[in-house]
Amino acid sequence: MSSEGHRPDGRRDTDLYFTHVISGAPNVALLLGHLYLEGHEPSITRVMVVRDGTFYFVYDLPDIIYGATLLPATDERPFALAMLGRRGLLRINPTGQAPWDETLALPNAYLMHLQEISGELYACGTQRQVHHRGADGWRRMDDGCHVPLADQVTCCFNAMDGFGADDIYAAGDGGALWHWDGRQWRPLVSPTTLAIRVVQCMPDGSVVLAGDAGTVFRGNRLEGWRMLTAPAFEHLSVERACLFQGTLYLCAQRELLALSGDQVTRVDVPVEGHLAYYSASATDGAMWTVGDDAILRFDGATWERFICP
Repeated sequence: MSSEGHRPDGRRDTDLYFTHVISGAPNVALLLGHLYLEGHEPSITRVMVVRDGTFYFVYDLPDIIYGATLLPATDERPFALAMLGRRGLLRINPTGQAPWDETLALPNAYLMHLQEISGELYACGTQRQVHHRGADGWRRMDDGCHVPLADQVTCCFNAMDGFGADDIYAAGDGGALWHWDGRQWRPLVSPTTLAIRVVQCMPDGSVVLAGDAGTVFRGNRLEGWRMLTAPAFEHLSVERACLFQGTLYLCAQRELLALSGDQVTRVDVPVEGHLAYYSASATDGAMWTVGDDAILRFDGATWERFICP
């Protein structure tokens, strides 16, 4: 490392790189990122807001955020931002109100994903653990799929989504694919043995699965799965998805893909500078994507880049 404090990958030790985004309005995005301060492993998550092109520091969280989502408004509260750390720290921040924290008691290792389903929160992670936050707080809901931890992690749920509390899909390493019917988990025949990192329930009742080697599948537990993978994308790992204006955008690190109908294509983003796509979030009027220092907004016609000072 040089005397100027640069890492082998080109980032400075003090660089802030963004990994998650949550958008609640076309001109506003909550950004979650990490600082290269302590060797190669970050220890905190920095939360910032960009509003009308101006950046604001919000707070630092003492956990590495792996999941972030919106909780819709209810009669009792406005819509809220929910952020989940891998060690179980949950920060809930209702708009215009003070945030509060909750801590999940984890049976093992890490949580990997946070998902809103029918207005409630679900979390999943290593050893196929699953947690549900209902009106009475958090409870485990992984009987039948959870594998107790012995010496090391042997399996993982990387993502989950559902059409309702009695119709949930969870997927993960080795192509693991399970379904919850409101009473029990059942393993499904998976279309792949590669890691699945995206589960997206679509408005037409289909489910999109995506993950390593650019794999993309569409179907459901009743009709089976159609492979949509294109050979040109086999070098990619799809890690996040975002539905915007009828198109499902797939974040694949250095590439942004789009699924329209049954066709996967590469998105041409005419913006100068380094580009990366780790996370995306959309409202009716705009989609935001983030990756490293690339903070982008797309209104359906034009891409715009924002520079964090």
